Amino acid sequence: MEAPSATSRDPVAGRGAGELPAPYDGLLRAYAAALAGSRLAHSSRAVYLRRARGYLAWIAAEAAGGRLAGEPLADMTAAVRAARAYHRALAGRCTPRTADGVRAAVEDFHTRLGLGGTGIPRAPAPPPLATPVRKT
Repeated sequence: MEAPSATSRDPVAGRGAGELPAPYDGLLRAYAAALAGSRLAHSSRAVYLRRARGYLAWIAAEAAGGRLAGEPLADMTAAVRAARAYHRALAGRCTPRTADGVRAAVEDFHTRLGLGGTGIPRAPAPPPLATPVRKT
């Protein structure tokens, strides 16, 4: 099965960032290979891959700017800190639902590549809409 593409128009996928620098490009390829063999729907794999690319682009930029402590893709403590910082950075850029979807993709990325879980809690579900009761 063909691996999903890492290009995107997704606002949280690092669009316009160009190619990922090493070693992030290799991690994205490894993740794409892991996703290709997963049971996720093709559309879900494509979204997860785009969102993982955005996460890696953010890590690359933050690391290049000296804003990350440790190596977030080798040290578990640094990985959790980076994932949480990325999730906070998304808070003002997208809806809570989108941020939760990105959280799921980042969690999947960490899990499939053996980096361990991020521990980012899922946002609480919104309350259901009230259904009007019809009186007869």
